Amino acid sequence: MSNNLQMPFQDIVGENSPVQQALKHLRILADEKPMPNANTDQSRSVSALILTHILGLFDSTGLINCRGYHSAAITMFRPIEDATDCFAAVSLDINAARNWAEGNLKSSDAAKIWTDAVNLVLSDGSYLSEYRKIIRHALNNYSHCTPDQTNWNVYLESIGEKKCIMELNTKPLIINLNAYYIDRYLCTHLYELIEIMLIAFSEYFEAHFSLKERFEGLRVEIEEIVVDFLRFIKSEKIDVSIAPEIGRLNNCEETL
Repeated sequence: MSNNLQMPFQDIVGENSPVQQALKHLRILADEKPMPNANTDQSRSVSALILTHILGLFDSTGLINCRGYHSAAITMFRPIEDATDCFAAVSLDINAARNWAEGNLKSSDAAKIWTDAVNLVLSDGSYLSEYRKIIRHALNNYSHCTPDQTNWNVYLESIGEKKCIMELNTKPLIINLNAYYIDRYLCTHLYELIEIMLIAFSEYFEAHFSLKERFEGLRVEIEEIVVDFLRFIKSEKIDVSIAPEIGRLNNCEETL
């Protein structure tokens, strides 16, 4: 078997990892249904609904990815982003909660509502609203069936110096590079979800300060995981616009 592949479920992260700990605490919060800053029973109800949905998407994406179905896993990214924007909006804005409950809130509108309400400037000087637009745009190719999407199931097999053959992962096995990119992207999104929680439920966390400190500590540990991976791939960001395994074609002078 290629060094670029491994058997499904061989690289499972244990329950003591900061990622699993954060997800555990978020599931408890979804069950407890804390009051968001919008401070209405409806916003409380719908925020719990959406948070539960997001956590289901997280778990499903991770399991699919560990099974080697990488194109299916990458397809989940846009729904995760859409749900996150809706979650933030209904937690911060009364009208957004009502519109979402009535089926009248688009995720793009939700993104505008909550980023305008927060009005954050990121460390690189860009606005949060622009950052969210860039993410949504980058994932557009995964909203429907495209070559960029299906290429996540292709891996390269070296058959000589600078010579590769492209193989379709039909077994399926895990394509290591693709799997790690998907996993680390999920880590990045979890980091951002925790940030949103701390903002949209800030009043709740002021009354539960130890839990706030716990989330802040887990966020730091998750950030370290992502930063270590960025150092490994020698990049400033995790680019999932193309499958990274396909990106290795640049190292092959001849492809069969």
